[in-house]
Amino acid sequence: MKLTLPAVFSAALFAVGAHASPPPPPQTLALVPSGGTIFGNSGGVVGWGYDFTNNDSADWVALNDSFVTGSLASGTFGNYMDYIALTFIVVNPSSSTGTVLFSQGVSGTGEFDIAPAVPSGTKITGDIGIDYTVFSQDPNSPSFDPNSFVAEGTVFANAEVVTPEPGLKWLTAAGLLPLALAVWRRRQG
Repeated sequence: MKLTLPAVFSAALFAVGAHASPPPPPQTLALVPSGGTIFGNSGGVVGWGYDFTNNDSADWVALNDSFVTGSLASGTFGNYMDYIALTFIVVNPSSSTGTVLFSQGVSGTGEFDIAPAVPSGTKITGDIGIDYTVFSQDPNSPSFDPNSFVAEGTVFANAEVVTPEPGLKWLTAAGLLPLALAVWRRRQG
């Protein structure tokens, strides 16, 4: 009995000291550009690319749709159109989509149509969410069984649309004007 108590105490100390780092979340979303901030003029169209990662080593993930939250979803500053729902995207176990760039009407999470009345210098903030479904079988397989459903979920990433200040455009033009005049005078003289 005397040997058992020290052995239990030593084992408890070892268990406290030997902690593993937590595993990565099963699915993650990174927006392109990094950080999710994009710039666009009033009345323009902007959008985000993405990289969706499936850290699950056994299951496949099918991307269902994308949506926005916060001011991006209010309708006051513009409207969001989902691109994810237009294509069938499956992410293999322990894999990612790779970087999917935004191309208007073609690829990315979706597009944000900035309302023409949005003033310069406005920051429109929110999140982009992607809904997904997890399956234990490959949904692209001819022998896919829909009963292989495991779970469903949503991942989010911060997103922001900024309409540039016109003052910055004038400041840049004012800085380049003397340079342009110097080049013009040199050619004349």
